[in-house]
Amino acid sequence: MVEKLASTSTIQFKPLLFLTMIIILTLALFPLLFWNTAISSTYITILMPLTSFLTLCLFVYTSWWSYSHDKTIFKGWTLLTLGMGLYFTADLLFFIFENITGTNSLVSIANTIYLSAYPAMIVGILSFLCKPYKIRIKALLDVFIVMMSSFFIVWFLFIWPVIDAGYSNSASIIISISYLLLDIILLTFYLTVLFDENRKISETPLILLSLGVFFQIFADMVYAYHVLEPTLIYEWLFTILFTSNAIFASVASVSVFKNVKIDLGHWISYYKKSRFRNEWFSYFPLILVLFTYSLLVISLPDEALIWGVGIIVVLVVVREIVSLNEIKKAQMVLKKNKEVIASREEQLSFITTNMLDLITESDESGAFKYVSPSANQLLNIPPENLLGESFYQYIHPQDLEEVTKSLKNSAKAGSIVRLRYRHKNSQNDYLFMETIGKPLFENSEFKGFIYSSRDVTEQEKADKFFKESLKEKETLLREIHHRVNNNLQIISSLLSLQSRNLVDERDRELFTESQNRLRAMAMIHEKLYQSENLSSINFSGYVKTLLDGLIYDASHNLSNINIDMDVGDIELNIETSVPCGLIINELVSNSLKHAFPEVFEGTITIRMREEDDNYVLFVSDDGVGYVQQFDMENNSKLGLNLVNSLIKQLNGTIEVLEGPGTAYKITFQEMEYQKRI
Repeated sequence: MVEKLASTSTIQFKPLLFLTMIIILTLALFPLLFWNTAISSTYITILMPLTSFLTLCLFVYTSWWSYSHDKTIFKGWTLLTLGMGLYFTADLLFFIFENITGTNSLVSIANTIYLSAYPAMIVGILSFLCKPYKIRIKALLDVFIVMMSSFFIVWFLFIWPVIDAGYSNSASIIISISYLLLDIILLTFYLTVLFDENRKISETPLILLSLGVFFQIFADMVYAYHVLEPTLIYEWLFTILFTSNAIFASVASVSVFKNVKIDLGHWISYYKKSRFRNEWFSYFPLILVLFTYSLLVISLPDEALIWGVGIIVVLVVVREIVSLNEIKKAQMVLKKNKEVIASREEQLSFITTNMLDLITESDESGAFKYVSPSANQLLNIPPENLLGESFYQYIHPQDLEEVTKSLKNSAKAGSIVRLRYRHKNSQNDYLFMETIGKPLFENSEFKGFIYSSRDVTEQEKADKFFKESLKEKETLLREIHHRVNNNLQIISSLLSLQSRNLVDERDRELFTESQNRLRAMAMIHEKLYQSENLSSINFSGYVKTLLDGLIYDASHNLSNINIDMDVGDIELNIETSVPCGLIINELVSNSLKHAFPEVFEGTITIRMREEDDNYVLFVSDDGVGYVQQFDMENNSKLGLNLVNSLIKQLNGTIEVLEGPGTAYKITFQEMEYQKRI
């Protein structure tokens, strides 16, 4: 459980590590400018206490920060701070006893404080572990083996021969070796926590702390050499190495409260893909073990060397046991996965064999890489015969260009494409196929398509039959509207012929009104059979034609009457158009007859608009005001009675508006078609 803490300021790991190395190099090279002078000697003497004090201050701040931001790591950092405090105290006492008071006999006190710092640090680092433990034991053992082998090689080739030459101060040797062993143990616990996947702290501070202890181990070795042969160069070297440990520890604490993250994914991926690893890197720990074991041959074996080699051999044996156990578990998991895969393959084969759809995969050139068994049923072609064949060679030539273009656009956009085309079967006949294609990409590189295809030949035939049937019905319906229009025109013509025999002007006028009503209905049928949409007409065009006819049939004295028409782009079905057209015919006819008896000038206004779900029709004139106050329900005039009846048919309302002339406001909704059968 690695806590991912938000931080107001973050820094990158690489610049931080680079800055750390610059600081170490600067501190290491500075005394070389004043070599063998009092400045270099003083510098080397005070460097360790100063860097230890800096590290202690940063550890104290990190403990305080963890208490405020993440109490799960507060205990661990508090114990590490305690250990670092003891470490600084011992450094300070060493500096005082050796360089100020000169009481070397009291150095044992500083050594005791040094040694007491290790338990606090070990307990602190272990407090970062979290149950359940998920330690990568094999990787950890590999690191231990490499570390122990390297230690024994350096120790027994370079340091032990000098000690064995007859150095008499055994106490100093024991203390030097104790520091070395304790640092190895401390590094072991750091690595244990680092290789645990379920920890409370990120890997960045653990890596930095481990690097610091690694430098300190080398410092212990150089210090042991310095105890045997005190020289300025050895003192300078172990001081820089000890200081490096303090600097890495300081940077580790900074990485906590600055939320520094290190991305190991890239390096792990490179390591897994590397030929270097595959060829011999995994055997590197065993190579070091063999080299360590060879020390028994090239040198005189003593008890310490035998014990060291024995410990490494035990680690190797444990590593191999862990490896065998992991291999056994992996084989069990592999066996189980194979059974699951076999079961799923059998199930998938059963599904793809019996499914109606054809599943295929093609490469970037269009060659089939996979064809489902349903190809046998769908195309009567065995799947294996299609493998390697081009997808495009089975497409009808007339569809090929469109399909190719669609697939190219899909691959370019990375989007799913839907196709309908004719696909050749084993008899060289063509089936109508509907296909969904999904482009496949690998590392942003186009790799082909996966298709799901279905035979839609019967659906295509049904669609064709339906379209032909619909076309026939449309033709028949147009013919019906045309004949109704002709029949109404014939009736109107008969009325016109009959009216010639009438003597009474009132009777002739009644015949003319009937003709106008017939023409109003006939025009609707005419508009319908001329329209592409047989269910409705453009009402604006209809009204304009209707008004032109009314004005034309009116007396020549009304030639100065203006028509102000504003009917929006409204589509009305036949159920609504017929009564609405008759209403306009009646109201405009009344205005033409009665609104302008003397002046023969004026304006008739027709406006219509859509409001919410209703239509609002205004018909008005600026004439003498033929209708003032009247009862639409009880009016005896045929025209107004007809208007009232038509408004009821539309489930609408009519209002007589006040003002000059006569004005009507009619509100209605479009009627829905009602089945008659």
